[in-house]
Amino acid sequence: MALKDLISPTPTPAAERPPGITCEKYLRSEGRRCAHYLPSGACALTSEFMCVEWLKLNGPDADRLTNPERRERLPRRS
Repeated sequence: MALKDLISPTPTPAAERPPGITCEKYLRSEGRRCAHYLPSGACALTSEFMCVEWLKLNGPDADRLTNPERRERLPRRS
């Protein structure tokens, strides 16, 4: 384990996150973006591949989540 992993700051508590941010690993930086955000929606954390918030807005199902006509066609999970 790298030293930076041992002394890394803790994620921002849910009460202190900007509205709409649901990622539990969100770490506040300057502006609204997470400190782990990389260009093109990637995440700097090794446990994540893509930014959770970026995927909510730009992922393959983003249109289905915001478009009521397509929401009905989402597969049902059992």
